[in-house]
Amino acid sequence: MRIPPYYKRPGWQRFLAGLFIGVVIGWGLFIFQYGQVYERTIIELRKNELTINQLESQIELLLAREQEQEDLDEDQKRVEVETIEIHFTNERESRLSELALYDLRQQAVDELEPLLHQNLESVAEQQELVIRTLENKRFVVNEQQFSLEVSRAIFYKKIDLHTEIVIESSG
Repeated sequence: MRIPPYYKRPGWQRFLAGLFIGVVIGWGLFIFQYGQVYERTIIELRKNELTINQLESQIELLLAREQEQEDLDEDQKRVEVETIEIHFTNERESRLSELALYDLRQQAVDELEPLLHQNLESVAEQQELVIRTLENKRFVVNEQQFSLEVSRAIFYKKIDLHTEIVIESSG
């Protein structure tokens, strides 16, 4: 028994060509969608890793601070810095990815982390030093250097810094 030569007929040629092109387009769309999902997953994973590292360091700091606090008398209670928040005023103009902004914010908070649980009076007295420390630091994110310019600073139980991102020239 002989198999008929369908590949020579124009109708079958169009069908097979259409099938091949459809498979290629479908595969391309699948790879594109998979890449989008994978990228979102990586961003979320990186954010979670940074958050976990920050929370672990805060737990260590709190445990050490709790030990110190037990040693202190209740009468010596004082107002302390509890959190540090960094806000970027030119977040959209900088056109950085969400992950790069998050990484830059975490680096800035890590730079100021020694101020956590310090006496508010001593931190407020050194306000200019804190601002200059943040402005003079060069942050590296995705092999690109950034610096921050503080436009507004609020010092209370929460240090609230409003900064502008300055992209350093690589020349």
